Amino acid sequence: MWTIPKPDFSARDTFDICIEGISVAAKKIRLEGIRDLIENAEQDFDERAATTELHLVAEEGELAGANGNVSAKEMEQLYDRHMARQKSRGRDTYDKIMVAAEHGQCPFCGHLPVSTLDHSLPKARHPALAVTPFNLIPCCKDCNHNKGTLGPISQDTQFLHAYYEDLTQDRWLYAEIVEGSPPGATFFVEAPANWDAATAARVQSQFSTLKLGKLYASQAGRQLQNIKRSLNNMYEAAGLDAVRGDLEDRSESCADVSINSWEGALYEAASQNNWYCDGGFGL
Repeated sequence: MWTIPKPDFSARDTFDICIEGISVAAKKIRLEGIRDLIENAEQDFDERAATTELHLVAEEGELAGANGNVSAKEMEQLYDRHMARQKSRGRDTYDKIMVAAEHGQCPFCGHLPVSTLDHSLPKARHPALAVTPFNLIPCCKDCNHNKGTLGPISQDTQFLHAYYEDLTQDRWLYAEIVEGSPPGATFFVEAPANWDAATAARVQSQFSTLKLGKLYASQAGRQLQNIKRSLNNMYEAAGLDAVRGDLEDRSESCADVSINSWEGALYEAASQNNWYCDGGFGL
């Protein structure tokens, strides 16, 4: 749910680079015959993504080209063998898309390292977009797996697109401390007043589908243990208010980098919990 720069590689150029690796002449000729389809699909994708209408992009089977049909399976293989595979002709473009994510962090979760590319619209159902850079988003393997291969069926189920949508100025991620020994935290989405119902539904759906609450909670439990000693020393020296102030500073520092970081939400929740600030961190 974080934004990254849109790739500056065209679908046609990327497609041409990939088909250079095809050694079977007849197959290569058939692929050369769908260049216009690849270009038209990119334009349609670009226009619909800009207006949050990717769920309206029609699914495809075979691509009817000037030199014969090209199957969805062949387009999947083009991506797998001639773009995603190490040392393939299209791998340079693949790698350049991969490194676009800030700090190498997945734009879906904002936490785990980028390790693959996700097809915003699945290549099996949208073969003309199999190697289209606008349809390829760098992400972590966990988010890629949790997102799955099903495309959106409505606007509410359409994932936020990191190249076209920017919610980084809106606060939507919050947390609550779970009192216990040891303490923990839960995370949830709370839509700001300026969002429409569709945006709120999409963010909540994506948060749930990617299991971000579980991911952040597991990291939060460990982080609360990491700061236990420093908070205990502060508490013994200056009391509850000093602990609260330290946690508020941590939260504000995180928010300066990302208003929706799980760390910032965690520290804010901790600073607002009297039980935690009054020694609960030490249990």
